[in-house]
Order: sequence, then structure tokens, then C-alpha cells
Amino acid sequence: MLRLLLIEDEEPALDQLRRFALQYAPAATIVGECQQVSEAADFLRQHPAPDLILSDIELLDGNVFQLFGQVAVSSPVIFVTAYDSFLVQAFEQNGIAYVLKPVQYAQFAAAMQKFERLRQAFQGAALQQLAATLGQTAPAPTYKQRLVSKSRQGLYLLDVADLAYFQLRNGVAHAIDAQGRAYVLSETLSQLEAQLDPARFFRLNRTELVQLSAIERLEPYFNDTLVVHLKGHSTTLTSSSHRTPELRRWLGMK
Repeated sequence: MLRLLLIEDEEPALDQLRRFALQYAPAATIVGECQQVSEAADFLRQHPAPDLILSDIELLDGNVFQLFGQVAVSSPVIFVTAYDSFLVQAFEQNGIAYVLKPVQYAQFAAAMQKFERLRQAFQGAALQQLAATLGQTAPAPTYKQRLVSKSRQGLYLLDVADLAYFQLRNGVAHAIDAQGRAYVLSETLSQLEAQLDPARFFRLNRTELVQLSAIERLEPYFNDTLVVHLKGHSTTLTSSSHRTPELRRWLGMK
């Protein structure tokens, strides 16, 4: 019996994924449905690994590639996404197929057929060895220690340790250092989130990412949000209400 885990934050897309999966494999069991990276990490920690994961990339609480830095993932993954810019990362992280939205059933079925061919090729002991290799001996994730900012004056090399936070301004990601200087980056905020150490950096909302060492204090605000005061900065940041519980856990707060 095929055991599937679905990771998708948009209800219509989740419904379609569920329908396509059961249309292709009527006897399959959907063992879990997650809308956030944190939910998927908790599920994988508490349950046996599914046979296959069907996953979007941009989720409610960030980029699904964060998942691979938080928990050992031994299952193959079919990525179903509206973005074509994550292809390399997808195949570096257990990806066996990459399906672009809007999804047509023929595309989905082709990806599932690829999974079936791989599954048959690695049945029995070979499949167990593959799972052990993916889940237990995978190298520890490496995170960026330096970023590059291009400007008319030339290239600025930015040490990640010196940056207080990242902010989306007019659709462009900026790095802000401890002195308040802003540097334009070519990466998106989601790409930065996936490239930076999640133990040191936290996505507060859709437009801001903060470094732990830059936080001076937190102040409760309305609607279960928190105002983040930064060391040496008059600027404050605010967590979104759906990110506040995860922020509290990240900081070790009750």
C-alpha cells in the first residue's frame, strides 16, 4: 500500500493534489496533510517515514527546504510548485520529479510513474539501503556565511554574522547591518531563509527575517503579535500573528 504525505498551504491546490493522488493510486493512504514547514517537521519526527512526499515549496511559514535542515527526510519527494527557480535545490533534497502549477493530471501521472519505476528498481534491501543513505548518512546542511551586494560602487562582501535583519523593500530583498546600512541583494527572502542557519535567523513575516543576536527585547502587541526591538536600531520589526507561536518556540519562550 502506498503511503503519501501531502505538504501544501493552499486549500484548492491541496484538494487537487489529494484527488490526483487517489485517482492515480486508489488504494493509496494519505497519512498526513501539512500546511507549514513546522507541521511537516513535527509529523516526520512523530510518524514512520511515508513512501512518498508530495510537496509545494512556498508555504505559510516559509520555504519547504528548511524542512531538510530540521529533520532527517528519508522519503523521496515530488515537488509541485508555481516557481521554476528551485529546480536545482529540489533535486539536491530528495526530489525525484518537479511539477509546475497549474498542474495537469498527465504531468502528475508522469511524475508518479517515475516514482513507481524508481520504487521497483530499489525494492527490498536496496530500497532500505537507499532510505538509510538519505535519512541517516546525509551530510549536515551547510549555510551561507557571506553574501554579495552589487551596487554602482562595486561589490560589497557582507559577513552574515554582521547583519541584523533582512527586509523586503519595493519587492527587493535588502540586508541591514548593525549600523543600519542597507544593501541590495539578488536573492529573494525565501531563498535567503533556505540558505541561512535556522538556529540563527527567523522569518518574522512575509517581508522580514531577523538574526537572533540582533534582538534586544520583545514587546507584546495586538492580535498575538510581538514587536522586536533591535540592538542599536531605532527601527522595530513585528512578527505576524501566525508566526508568533513559532517565534516563541524558537526563542525558548513558553
